[in-house]
Amino acid sequence: MDNRDRILKMLEEDKISSEEAIRLMDALKEKEDETESSGTGGSSQSNSGQSEKSSGNFSGANEVFDQFVSEFQKHFNTEKANETYNQVKSKLENQKYASQVFGTFEKAFDSVKNSNIDSMFSQGAKNRLIETIDQSFSNISVDITNGNVNIVPTDRVTTAKFEVTPFYRKLDKKRNYFQDIICEVKNDELMIVSDIRTARVNVELQVNPSIVNRLIVSSSNGNVTIDNQEFKDLTVDILNGSISLENVSSDSAFARTSRGDLDIISGSYGAIELISMVGTTNTDKLNAKDITVSSNGSVNLTLQGDTESASVNANMGSINIGVPRDRALEGRLSTVVGQINYPPDLNVRYMKQQDIGLKELMLVNDADEKGIILEVGTKFGSVTLHRQ
Repeated sequence: MDNRDRILKMLEEDKISSEEAIRLMDALKEKEDETESSGTGGSSQSNSGQSEKSSGNFSGANEVFDQFVSEFQKHFNTEKANETYNQVKSKLENQKYASQVFGTFEKAFDSVKNSNIDSMFSQGAKNRLIETIDQSFSNISVDITNGNVNIVPTDRVTTAKFEVTPFYRKLDKKRNYFQDIICEVKNDELMIVSDIRTARVNVELQVNPSIVNRLIVSSSNGNVTIDNQEFKDLTVDILNGSISLENVSSDSAFARTSRGDLDIISGSYGAIELISMVGTTNTDKLNAKDITVSSNGSVNLTLQGDTESASVNANMGSINIGVPRDRALEGRLSTVVGQINYPPDLNVRYMKQQDIGLKELMLVNDADEKGIILEVGTKFGSVTLHRQ
């Protein structure tokens, strides 16, 4: 195995970075040029000119590699990736040594072109860090640009676990911490912030449920999971990812995702609002007094005995609602394209159908006690109401 093969093997094994590999190749080339120059001093002018031309081409190739490495580490757009890939390949395909280095990147680059962001971030070595928070606080805000957030209970000291994969190497040696991640307590609030876009930052926060009043979680690209926690105020607002709340209690709660599913399992809420622009909303044993759901997808909602009102609107999906068997119902069910299904024991009154095909019926409460107020409607899909 010659020196070039050793460099390429070290690069493939992630023992050196791409920039280091290029610098080693440069040094090796310069040494070979010096050896050839001392051994062929009487060579013809044409050979000398050819050698200078070859050296110049490889020097230019190094600049191309620097561009390639920079783009490889920061791009996420597939079209941009393809453009950079083709440009670099066309410049290097006729150069021997540069082509060898390029071959090392080709496999990784193909993986980026043909896979999604999650699969790309799952490759390579992982950076992990555990931060314990011994200062007191009552509020938490988590803002992660690119990564998953998982909040779980603990009866010990609050602990934040970070996992950054795989292209991130910026470490603050003095603090033994990632440079672009903030984890600190200020004005009675624990703040965890990451604006890293070139790598995924996954956060697991272990916190005692009894000490937190308000929790705010935001993310641009990642899932949010919260288990067995109690709050007075809860807000989860993300752009691209799913939200899962299990055994969570809060006086008021707001959960919104632009692209992803909402799964609300058990728990207790005073008022809860759920919004999913693209995705499905599912609830199971959700105990909430007031429920508001807005979705462009399907909605599967299970109401409990303490529910006083539920408002559900969907554009492009069916709505399936389970209601307690012993509770009276009142309100309205409607759909534009679809069917309305309900138990035969309900007292209903169909409204006159409109020219556009709107189907609408009223739920009439003929019982003495106040019933659950339902306002349920979808444009494209069926509405199904059933007892449980």
